[in-house]
Amino acid sequence: MSPTRYALSAAVLLSILSLGVAFAQSPAPATTTPATTATEKQKKAEEAKMKKQMRADCTKQAKEQKLAGAARTKFMKECTSKM
Repeated sequence: MSPTRYALSAAVLLSILSLGVAFAQSPAPATTTPATTATEKQKKAEEAKMKKQMRADCTKQAKEQKLAGAARTKFMKECTSKM
């Protein structure tokens, strides 16, 4: 094999290997840490608890005012939107 063919073959082989490395998938970056996830879950749980309490308070007020039907629906919508 002549030196030119040897050099050309080496260049082709090297470029093929380089392309394989260039197109290899990189690992996905870590978006959240377990501590952050736990904190977010706790925050969401607290928000849900507050919303539930607010809805219970609005229901109690509607019951005290003896609201029913469309009036109750309107009151509940306005009351719970204050959250």
